[in-house]
Amino acid sequence: MAERTADPRTTVFCTVVARNYLPQALALQQSVARHHPEAEFVVLVVDGRPETVAPRAHCRLVGLEVLGLSRREVDELTGIYDVVELSTGVKALFLQRLLDRWDRAVYLDPDTWIVSPLDELAELIDEHGVVLTPHILEPIPPGESFRSEINTLTVGVHNLGFCAVGRNGIPFLEWWWSHLKHECLIYPLLGLFVDQKWTDIGAVMFDAQSLRHYGYNIGHWNLQERRFTREGDSLVMERTGEPVRLFHFSGFDPHDPDAISERQTISLKETDLAFEQLSLLSHEYAEVLLATRAELGTRSEYGFDRDSSGRHLSKRIRRTFRKDLLSGGSGSVPSPFLESDRDAFRRWRLRSLPRQATSALADSSLAFKYAFPDTYTRIRKAAPTQFHWVRARLLAGAKIRR
Repeated sequence: MAERTADPRTTVFCTVVARNYLPQALALQQSVARHHPEAEFVVLVVDGRPETVAPRAHCRLVGLEVLGLSRREVDELTGIYDVVELSTGVKALFLQRLLDRWDRAVYLDPDTWIVSPLDELAELIDEHGVVLTPHILEPIPPGESFRSEINTLTVGVHNLGFCAVGRNGIPFLEWWWSHLKHECLIYPLLGLFVDQKWTDIGAVMFDAQSLRHYGYNIGHWNLQERRFTREGDSLVMERTGEPVRLFHFSGFDPHDPDAISERQTISLKETDLAFEQLSLLSHEYAEVLLATRAELGTRSEYGFDRDSSGRHLSKRIRRTFRKDLLSGGSGSVPSPFLESDRDAFRRWRLRSLPRQATSALADSSLAFKYAFPDTYTRIRKAAPTQFHWVRARLLAGAKIRR
C-alpha cells in the first residue's frame, strides 16, 4: 500500500467485504467515482482478492495482509469469527493502516450508495477526529407496529455502516481495535452486537461527533424521519432542506427494490414509508447492483467457512476456539486453516465437544433466566448452594474475557 506518496489533504474511502459481497462493493465504488472522482477507494476482501475483477481507476482490492498481522494472528481472527464478525472486527485496524498514508479515511458499508458529494466531511473529521451517524435523530411515536427505539438499544446508538476518522482519531481506533480483536461478537445474551455497541462507550470517551445531518446514512431504520424529494437535479430532505448524501441499502434485494430491506418484519411496500423518490433511488441502485453481479458471475462460498479438512466451522466451534485461545494465549490452539495443523486441529475439534456442550448450556442458562424469570428465582431460592455451584461453572463458558 505504499507505491505512491499520498497528498495529506486527501481523503480515502474504503469498505470491507468477503468475496460473496463484492458486487455491493463495486456498486459502491461507482458512486464514489461519480461524486469523488479523484479519491482513492480501497476494498479489503477478507477471504482473498479474486484475480478476475476488471481494474477500475482509483480503486484497489487488498487482502488481510494489509493489516500487518502475522499468519498466526490472521488464522486466529478467522477462526474466532464468522463472516459478519470478521468483516466488522477488522474495521478499526484497517482504518489505522489507511491513516498511515492519508489524513482522513471514510469507511462505508458495501451496501451503501453515495447520492451527492460528502462536502461536509473533511472539515468535520479535522475538527472532531471521529464522525459517526446515529441510527435515529428523533423519537419514534409509541405504539408503532414495526418500528421501535428498542432496536437501537439492541444494536447500538450509531450505525457503523458509516465511520469517518482522521489522524487525531487514532487513539479511538486503537481502543476500538483492542476490543474488536477478540470481542466483536453477535452475542445479544451479553449485550454485544459486533462493532457497534462498543462505540456507545467510545463515542463518549473520545468525544466523537454524532452527525445530525438527515441526509447521511438513510436506511430502513430511520425512513420515518427521512423523507426526501427532488429539487432540480438534487435530492433534498423534505423537512430540513439538507441534501441527500448517503443511503444505506441494508438487507436489499435488487429483484424486489421497493421492499427496501429484507430485514424488516414486513415489506416497506405495505407501509406508509414508501414514496416516489425512494422508489426511483432504489431502482437505480438495483440496476447497478445487478450489473456488478452479472460482471462477477457466480457468488463464491466464504473462504473461511471450512477448516483445512473441509468441515464446516459452526458458530459453537468458533466460540470454543475463542475461549481456548483466550485461556491459553496466541498459538495455544492449532490453526483451523493450515495444512500442517490439519491433524492437530481435527483432534482439537474432538476434544472440544464437552466444552462446546458446556458453552451451549451456559447460553441456555442465560436465556432461561430471562425467558422464565419466576421459575429461575424459585430454583435459586429452593437450592441456593447447588444453584450457585452450577451457575458458576456454566457461566464461565459465557465470559467475554478470560
